[in-house]
Amino acid sequence: MRGRPFPFLRRLPALLSCLLLLTALPVFAVQQPAVSDGMPGYQHTAWRVGQGAPGDIWDIVQDRQGMLWLATGSGLYRFDGRRFERQAAPAGTRFPSTNMVTLGLDGGDGGDGGLWIGYFQAGISQFTQERLRSFGRPQGVPVGVVPRFAHDRNGRLWAAVNGGLRWFDGHRWQQPPASFGLPQRRVQWVLQDRHGTFWVLADLQIWRRPPGAARFEATGIAVSQMASLVESPRGEIWLADRVRGTSPLANAHGLLPAEEREARRLPGLVASRLQFTADGALWATLSPHGGVARVTFDGQQAMRMERFDAAQGLTATSAVPVLADREGNIWVGTNLGLNRFRAHSVQTLSVGPTDPYRSLVRAIDGRVYGYGEDLKLFDLRRPLLGRSAAQLQAAARQAPTPVWQFDWINLARTVSGHTTLIPLPAPFTGQPLHALLFADADQAWACAGERAVLHYTDNRWRRETRLPEQACSSLARTDDGALLLGYADGTLRRLHGATVNSYGATEGLSVGPVTALLQHKDLLLVAGEAGLAARFGNGRFLPVRTDMAGVLEGITGMVADANGLLWLNGSRGLVRLQVATLRSALRNDQAIAPRLFDAVDGMPGIALQSGPIPTAVLAADGLLWLATNQGLAWLDTRQSHINTMAPGVRIGDVLYGSTQAPLQEGLRLPAGTTQLQIDYVALSLARPERNRYRYRLSGVDDAWQEAGASTRAYYTNLAPGHYRFEVEAANEDGIWSSTPASRSFHIAPTFLQTAWFKLLCVCVVMAALALAVRVRSRQLAALFRARLQERNGERERIARDLHDTLLQGSQGLILRLHAISQSAQTPEPVRTQLESAMLLAERNLAEGRERVNALRDAPFAGRDLASALADVHAEYAGQGTNPLRLTMEGTPPPLQAEAAEEVFLIGREAIRNALRHAQASAIEVELSYGTRCFLLHVRDDGVGIANDNAGGGHWGMQGMRERAQRLGAELQLWTRPGLGTEVALSVPARRLYHRHPPRWRWPWSRTSHD
Repeated sequence: MRGRPFPFLRRLPALLSCLLLLTALPVFAVQQPAVSDGMPGYQHTAWRVGQGAPGDIWDIVQDRQGMLWLATGSGLYRFDGRRFERQAAPAGTRFPSTNMVTLGLDGGDGGDGGLWIGYFQAGISQFTQERLRSFGRPQGVPVGVVPRFAHDRNGRLWAAVNGGLRWFDGHRWQQPPASFGLPQRRVQWVLQDRHGTFWVLADLQIWRRPPGAARFEATGIAVSQMASLVESPRGEIWLADRVRGTSPLANAHGLLPAEEREARRLPGLVASRLQFTADGALWATLSPHGGVARVTFDGQQAMRMERFDAAQGLTATSAVPVLADREGNIWVGTNLGLNRFRAHSVQTLSVGPTDPYRSLVRAIDGRVYGYGEDLKLFDLRRPLLGRSAAQLQAAARQAPTPVWQFDWINLARTVSGHTTLIPLPAPFTGQPLHALLFADADQAWACAGERAVLHYTDNRWRRETRLPEQACSSLARTDDGALLLGYADGTLRRLHGATVNSYGATEGLSVGPVTALLQHKDLLLVAGEAGLAARFGNGRFLPVRTDMAGVLEGITGMVADANGLLWLNGSRGLVRLQVATLRSALRNDQAIAPRLFDAVDGMPGIALQSGPIPTAVLAADGLLWLATNQGLAWLDTRQSHINTMAPGVRIGDVLYGSTQAPLQEGLRLPAGTTQLQIDYVALSLARPERNRYRYRLSGVDDAWQEAGASTRAYYTNLAPGHYRFEVEAANEDGIWSSTPASRSFHIAPTFLQTAWFKLLCVCVVMAALALAVRVRSRQLAALFRARLQERNGERERIARDLHDTLLQGSQGLILRLHAISQSAQTPEPVRTQLESAMLLAERNLAEGRERVNALRDAPFAGRDLASALADVHAEYAGQGTNPLRLTMEGTPPPLQAEAAEEVFLIGREAIRNALRHAQASAIEVELSYGTRCFLLHVRDDGVGIANDNAGGGHWGMQGMRERAQRLGAELQLWTRPGLGTEVALSVPARRLYHRHPPRWRWPWSRTSHD
């Protein structure tokens, strides 16, 4: 290493300096850490330099989110439980040195996300993700190692520097004035305790400033170099001294008397750093021999010290920092990596009986005893754990109540240390026991041989004849005194008095061979090799489903504690369920999420799968005893064993294309980005492999996406726009984050995805539609002209045929009749009738000629409508004295010939009807040339039309409507008898007017003039 902040490090091999080369990369893909159980009751996990961890770790702190920060000889690192990441300085800045020796949280223990960094010989830095401020001699920091930071009760930050004590005023570091009474050299440590006293190790002495005091006072206690202080959960201050060992220094009342300090001193515990845990145990990194030690206390007296060093799996012998994180993990840094010690929930019995197949029994008073082949009892009460086997046996001899035992073919009962064998009766003597139940001090039940259920009471055995001759596989008692018997064929029987009830598949019981039974209040649990079934009250048995496959198989021991928890010892480990959760899940046909305690939690093996007694026994002191295939273990049910710390979540990098970058708030991603990969991790360091996640992306996910243990989210086919990614995490016990971590980002659009391009596409589509409409309109107009020409030609042909046939024939007939009427031979009466008939025929001939002329002629012939309609009135006015009033609004535009002729014919028919049939005294014609439509109104003040005739085909109305329909116009008729008639025609301008051609046009376009 380049520098040594502590003198003892000179004794380290010079070879350690090369370890800095292994930490050159900013982010390390951590290999699977090594796991061991070298310290009893704790699981040890090691991350070594070769597996991605940094070397030369000098200090460790945990921020308020749960992230670990490491000060190392090669820079600043952070660790989230899965990977190490070397932290770079913010853009445009650089760290004064990479040889960092101490860290402090900005804002005290709570912190605000920033760090204070102390260097070996480069001063101090204040670091956040966005800013780095460095302080050297010009800013008041003397040259030297910075071993410790501390905030006093007023929030002021102090730094211990080998060159003197300093405090920070917000801009620079200040030296305390001489009135403080403190020497200004060789400051080794600073500590603010919970009682308000500020402690300083300076000039190889201990100084303190009591609450409210202005000066520091010397305690008169000398210390060696590199001494350190720590505060215990009880508020005691402890001193680690390289010469005198470790000892308590003070409590809430002040300095401890010298005699007490000496009596409680641990001379064999020579430590570099100290750390107390919540249970009162003291952890220490040892010097000069190295390793880690754990000291447990009985009151104030140290009871036991356990050591752990490189031979047992520690990453290196030389260890300096030790930290207890907020979840109870112990972290130790060494020159070759990082170590974690996590307390087991399940503890293994280290002394006592070694045969788990016949070693646990619960006495009537609730005590649990163990015994071995010689049937000697071991008292397993809580206060005795950790004592020798002889002490446990001695305590058992004082058992106040009888204790049942067995040796496979016999029962035994121990009273006051004296054991009596109780052999089975003939013919069952020597036959194996399949199940045992010790009902009370004087009663026992046994399933022996192949068919017998035996009951021991009143000091003798008797066979239970109320039950079928079938050996059972498990036994249990209910609160009302009933006997429960499980069988290898998967059935269950309940014996209560003289009544025997049987249950099987018909009642919903389908768990395979029955291995354990439990009646808890109204809950009946039946465990079998294939699973677990439950029944509440007198209902049916229901299968218990979980989200962990196989976790409820092979259960051979079940107990319920006073907190409403069920403990099931099975082939996967120990399972914990809540009765309330189980009840709700069965009622709603849902799967439950159990908590599994396995080897990682300290289980030495799995539940025994054979044996006549249950493998789980709950003692009156709250200890749950478990028989496994690797020995006995226990768990304290009075502790929650639940990690209640809601994990923080850190959102890491985002991968888009071939680029990887931190997903910072408001990140703008390049145009064309459609696929993303987002990394995240929960800052729960106890069991990171059991953390669970869910995430969602606004605008994409309607609901949370369950990710399981995956720490990566994938998205494809993303459109441009604004997004917000949110992620939540749950720790190993299902405690979810209080608030999700979130980051917003923006994907820029490509040109084809911009609003301008979309607007252009809309315009193109609209232009295409307009072109299609125009083309279609021209097609319809051409079709209309063709049909009109065809109709006109047909009219001319009809007119010609009528003229050549009917009219000419009628004219000849009239002449013939005229000749007959002028004949002398014609009688006068006949002549009179003939003349009358000729007059009628001439009138019909004149009307027919008029109709033929109307078919043949083009009456409109391109004239303006007003003149043409006026001529119609003038032509027919001879039939009456009706005056015409003609008005016109607007300027007549050029009209389409065919459409104008249809309008004219409609107007002519309306005028003719008014002249011929209305008996009107005046007729009014109004023409209005609007920009959107053309209006024609023909009004008269005549007799009107009856309602039953107004809508019919009278007076040419049907023809007028047909013409209007062909024209795409709207024809309306208003009339009442005696009040006149009004005919209104509305024609869309586009169907009647000629539009002026535009100044330019598409090459393929044509106008109506073409």
